[in-house]
Amino acid sequence: MGVLSLGSRTLPVQRSQPIIRAALPGPQVPANVRSARAIGSRLGKPQESQRQSVVAQASAGEDFDGILSDIADKFEKSDKKGAIIGYTAAGVLAFFFSEWLIHLPLLNLLLGFPIQLVGLLVLPYLVVKYGVENDDYVRDLKTAGNRVIKKLPGLEK
Repeated sequence: MGVLSLGSRTLPVQRSQPIIRAALPGPQVPANVRSARAIGSRLGKPQESQRQSVVAQASAGEDFDGILSDIADKFEKSDKKGAIIGYTAAGVLAFFFSEWLIHLPLLNLLLGFPIQLVGLLVLPYLVVKYGVENDDYVRDLKTAGNRVIKKLPGLEK
């Protein structure tokens, strides 16, 4: 019978039990895990070295880099760069201001539940529209952006 010391405690250990030493460098694999791996390899299950990975394919629509290059091309061709920069900065500031305002302690209590409720009510519609019916969300975003551009002064084409 041996003794296994864990910090200030010592535990009696029989010699027939495998001792797992966490303090030693490198992976220590207990005997029961090694035998399970051997059984798994005999059963035709893939081992760690035989694992296959799934390669993500780009969607048939536009990718993020294509959208960014499209936005950059439109910005370079525009004559109203000041208005575009101003409206973009105002939109970003409005977003951060609204996030700050919503998360104030009293407004978080008053507006937190209604905002979450609206999100829960809109979620099934979005799942059906883009998940089931396979509508193109990039086209919808471009349409919404063009609608906003037509309404903002200084950005009309």
